[in-house]
Amino acid sequence: MEAHPITDYPYRWIPALGLSLFLVIAQTALLRCYTDTDWIPALIDGITTIGWFIVLSYLSWFIVGTVSMCRTNIITGVTVILLWLAGSFMICDIMVRIAGMPYIPFAYTIPFRLLFGIPAWIAILLWYHLQQAGNVPSEEANFPIPEHEEISTEEQVRDEPIDRITVKDGSRIHIIKVEELLYIQACGDYTTLVTATGEYIKEQTMKYLETHLPADNFVRIHRSSIVNITQISRLELFGKETYQLILKNGVKLRVSLTGYRLLKDRLGI
Repeated sequence: MEAHPITDYPYRWIPALGLSLFLVIAQTALLRCYTDTDWIPALIDGITTIGWFIVLSYLSWFIVGTVSMCRTNIITGVTVILLWLAGSFMICDIMVRIAGMPYIPFAYTIPFRLLFGIPAWIAILLWYHLQQAGNVPSEEANFPIPEHEEISTEEQVRDEPIDRITVKDGSRIHIIKVEELLYIQACGDYTTLVTATGEYIKEQTMKYLETHLPADNFVRIHRSSIVNITQISRLELFGKETYQLILKNGVKLRVSLTGYRLLKDRLGI
């Protein structure tokens, strides 16, 4: 199963939380204006319903991020909206029946909620597909890679290969054997080491790892990616002169033209 595009990259939590806060404020203000109700029930409605919407949107990745079919997207979208409306109704019903707060009947707010929820869901769905397809650079966009980190078509001078990598995590030190690596992603001056059991951030450049990992098993397929060729499931053409690598665990990685040539040479195809 492909990792979630938010939890897979820790630095994305900050903008995600910021966006969530903005949506809460926006819905609260719009509910206040639309229903002419008090701020407190409008705020409770905004916080709880947006929170429920975020949970549903987060979980939907594991469907739309795995099965890229139009019918699946439509069914998932309709299900998310219906579950969101059902949860919103329960929240409003609790406020009125149990908490005794005066509030507008839920049915009157359905058009507003649909006008708010459907565009938000479409935006999230599009972002998911952009992440899945690799059309939006993630690490590259946020962490520009220096020019000297470009892949060279010439054979690079490789140093003595390493057989393990140590990663310090607070008071703990993880020792990762290179054969356990699935792939490596660039994060500016750092790299993310991805294994079957987790991810580890290492203060090391791609250039260093490229020249120190065993050449028989590791290939730099992109400025932002090094892959363990034993984990490759298939390689396919994705768009015009663009290639995509599918790993055995379902993760998809972009392959540059230079990386494609290096990969073909390494695999002997």
